[in-house]
Amino acid sequence: MTVTSAIIRIVALSGILISSTLATADPIKMAYNSDWPPFSSGAGEAVGGILPGLLDHLVTKRMGLETLHSGYPWKRVQQNVKTGRQDALITVPTEQRLEWSQSSKSVVYEVEMRAVVKRGSKADKILMTNPEAARLGDFRVCDILGNGWGSRFMKTNNISFETASNVSRCLEMISKGRMDVTIQSVAVAGQKIRESSLGDDLRVLPNTYGSMAFTLLVSKKMPGADDFLKKFDDLVVEMKDDGSLAKLIETLRSN
Repeated sequence: MTVTSAIIRIVALSGILISSTLATADPIKMAYNSDWPPFSSGAGEAVGGILPGLLDHLVTKRMGLETLHSGYPWKRVQQNVKTGRQDALITVPTEQRLEWSQSSKSVVYEVEMRAVVKRGSKADKILMTNPEAARLGDFRVCDILGNGWGSRFMKTNNISFETASNVSRCLEMISKGRMDVTIQSVAVAGQKIRESSLGDDLRVLPNTYGSMAFTLLVSKKMPGADDFLKKFDDLVVEMKDDGSLAKLIETLRSN
């Protein structure tokens, strides 16, 4: 056996051993926000939505690993992964979260942020033709408590805003003329508008004010985290290159 063929055989055997170790380990426990439709909703193992569907396809179907998907309040999701009670979540890899987790190199999902206004309102007419972020400061802006992206966006653009407990509350106030605009995820805003039958009153404007780049965050307490993330990143890159990831996401969005 030549030196080259021996090296190739060793590398191949190493890959088999890594896959075998991952496949025979305990289920990978994925945690999601139980109240963020259409991305994720439902308590415990009843959780469903775009993100559980996406990770189930990637990790279970494509990587061949056993997974357990569970939904909890968002603070508990992060605490569970931080303490190692659960293995992974999908969100923005902030500095604070990276203190207790490792991030995939690949962005798995991007959440577009757009303005929601009352149809025919002054905000609707002005922001439709002049969507610059600076113009938002001319209106009463509503954001939701705990929205890190929103807080950073408002601070960067020197925009005053008021907070509400959730997206539905912001939308209700805009519909009643108490607020003028909110910047939210396109998918979340669209879902809430449909659920509340406010489609005749409100609309999502076409300009994108930014996005949240989601990666897979794995607890630093998870055994084999490095090997798992390497295999996960390789799969995501492959699926981005052949277009199958974009097709999968589009299918999940339309369900």
